Amino acid sequence: MSARLDIPLAEPLVQQPAVARAWRGAAMLVLAAIAAAALAALAVAAWLHATRPAIVPGPVGQWYAVQVQNGQMFYGVLREAGPRQLQLGDVYYVQPFTQPDGRQGNRVVSRERNDWHGPTSLTIPVDRIVSVETVGGESQLARLIAQDQGRAAK
Repeated sequence: MSARLDIPLAEPLVQQPAVARAWRGAAMLVLAAIAAAALAALAVAAWLHATRPAIVPGPVGQWYAVQVQNGQMFYGVLREAGPRQLQLGDVYYVQPFTQPDGRQGNRVVSRERNDWHGPTSLTIPVDRIVSVETVGGESQLARLIAQDQGRAAK
């Protein structure tokens, strides 16, 4: 024998008119579109931030002095300032030496001509750069480089 329990059901919920359901659906669609647009804007902003240069020392084609973390200074023409690196061309550095009379001196050395592998550019990771400065056109360094380039052309 099975006993059947008759439980009275609660009154059915009041049915909302079709117009109210349509408005709620439209509002949900608008909110979803706004959320999608906000996410797209955030993605574009993140992409732009990741692709812009971390260091913008100045115009490409000018001479700059770049100091790296180990204290070494490189002097060269800026070719590219990327989001993760700085690229110099016509790179020079200063090499200390001892003169025959025992005094200390420095000489400006061209990497392209004097390094065994003859590099044409130097790419420096941005996280290794301490400072970047413009080399003045009338500075002693600029005159030494111009003098060296004049000798190299002969």
